[in-house]
Amino acid sequence: MEDLDEHFEAIRELKDVERRLIKCLVERPNALDDDHEALLRYALSLARLDRFELPDGDEVSLAREVDELRRWMHESIVPLVPHNGEPEIGTLRELAPILALRVDKTRSAILDQYERIEAPHLDDELRHRELVLVLGGGGGSGLFHMGVFSLLADLDLEPSLIVGTSIGSALGLLRAIDRDYDPLKAARALPPNLEYDLVFRPFSGYSRFGFPGAFHLNVLRIARKLFENLLGDPDIRFSDLPIPLEVMTCGIRQGYSLDTEEYEEAAPEPEEVSPPTIRERVRLFFESIRKLTDHPQFLTPVVFGRDEITEDFPVIEAVGFSCAIPGLLHFDVFHDDPATIDPLQALFEQHELLRLCDGGVVNNVPSQVAWESVQSGKIGTRNTFITAFDVFAPVPRSSNVIWMPIQQIVRPSVLANRPYADYHKTFRSPPSPLNLIVEDVTELQSIVHEARRELEEDADYFERTMESLPPYESWDFGADEA
Repeated sequence: MEDLDEHFEAIRELKDVERRLIKCLVERPNALDDDHEALLRYALSLARLDRFELPDGDEVSLAREVDELRRWMHESIVPLVPHNGEPEIGTLRELAPILALRVDKTRSAILDQYERIEAPHLDDELRHRELVLVLGGGGGSGLFHMGVFSLLADLDLEPSLIVGTSIGSALGLLRAIDRDYDPLKAARALPPNLEYDLVFRPFSGYSRFGFPGAFHLNVLRIARKLFENLLGDPDIRFSDLPIPLEVMTCGIRQGYSLDTEEYEEAAPEPEEVSPPTIRERVRLFFESIRKLTDHPQFLTPVVFGRDEITEDFPVIEAVGFSCAIPGLLHFDVFHDDPATIDPLQALFEQHELLRLCDGGVVNNVPSQVAWESVQSGKIGTRNTFITAFDVFAPVPRSSNVIWMPIQQIVRPSVLANRPYADYHKTFRSPPSPLNLIVEDVTELQSIVHEARRELEEDADYFERTMESLPPYESWDFGADEA
């Protein structure tokens, strides 16, 4: 990943400049005319290029060809769009002929150097963007992601990649199974009369791959029924999904001290499974998180759906591990199907793992994972709009007080990931993390409505960012005379 780290540092300011420029243009629609905006954004996309996928699937590095343009833009364009203060629109207009000349020189150098790169294919990469969703964890708070899906569907914006942690991976899966989105389709497919004692069972003491907790997360039977209703197929693999999905989990390395009996003793009697008993066991969750994060040398991110080992792994089981809140919710595999066991054993050997648990322990809003996957060629294009949604931030509200200690623990990783997103939303009024089961469609509609209310102010920014740029030859700033 060292090369990716270097590339990110080289283009980080250019990403920020485009974000600030678009926000300015949304607020001041007539600040730049269409040609000036198109030239600037085309140039920013070109200057951020590194790896480029050819029409036949091969890849080449364009770093050498774009280096001069990139350095000039850092020196001449970046200071004109400052972090604080208004962009210097007049100077940007004045520089347009010089910028157009430099863009044309860089573009021509690429086309001359690589015979297999044709101008239309290069321009498609630079003119069109693909949407990437990063969905954070947070238990029942993650139901706000349904509002994200709803708003984006209304804007006719379809994701090309989804990366999720914990509840974000579960809802990401619901979105990834169909390119078209019906906001009520998944809700209507949920098994009727869903009760807490069907979803959560007392921990039995069996722990093979998953980190133990007071309750076992009985996700497989329910999820299989859900996907049987939705797709007619209960067995979904990552390679089956119309929209690529990556699921973040936390791997706990060998050498970590694990006392399974502690969690078995904390498990309630079967007839006691209810929201109050879950709240009572939250203390054990707090203690488990603190102990894990006090020993970071034993923690490592494990991403399902990202590599050859897990490309055909059952998605539901990956989501189960991602949602397994240490100390509270346990998920494990109770069968010996080689399609599940063999990849798990390979992962455990590769990372020297002891157990798997909720991805939020190491990365609750995994924007860096999304950016690295894009740069590694996951969806072909590198020209993406990475949008990240955080439902578990330490925002001041009465229902959030008990969660703030844990939110503060996961906060550093969230902040470290923010620069990799082109848009990062911190929701301020999501439902409680303990609101894990929605009783009816009306309740879900209310949650979706509230999430959309928080997002509405950014709808114009989404649309402006995702608009395709006009054809390359459409602007003329007298570059030949510059």
